[in-house]
Amino acid sequence: MSIDALFQAIAQVATYLLPVLGVVALIYLIILIKTLIDTLKDVSLTLLTAESELRKLDGPLSTVESLSKTVDDVHGAARNMVSKTTATLNKDMDQAKTWMSKIKEDILAKKDEFGAKVVKEKDTIKTDAELIRNEQPYEEEEIVYVRNESGKSNEQ
Repeated sequence: MSIDALFQAIAQVATYLLPVLGVVALIYLIILIKTLIDTLKDVSLTLLTAESELRKLDGPLSTVESLSKTVDDVHGAARNMVSKTTATLNKDMDQAKTWMSKIKEDILAKKDEFGAKVVKEKDTIKTDAELIRNEQPYEEEEIVYVRNESGKSNEQ
């Protein structure tokens, strides 16, 4: 058998087999397309169910969203309030510190002034005591009262 006869036999077998294989391929393609259509119907039904469930969640989600915005607003207001309060307290603390320092200085000045007065008074008392110690005791004068006949007393 020659190569030409072999190719001719293969061509004749292919002539019988190709239509049969084409029909099988078409059947397989039809089954594949039908399965694909059924799957798409199921997916469409699933998507519709999911959409209806999501629509049911719209109400609570909008509530959560508005609550979240409210919490954000409260947080911002609290942050501003705390920062302003802190700034005010720092300013007031500085003023209080200055006031307390001034009072302390005044008290220390009065203490020093009082201490100086006490020392001066102490020195004066010591000086007076020294003078009294150094002085001669004085004699008391005698006061004589004379009585007049008229009943009045005269001092002499």
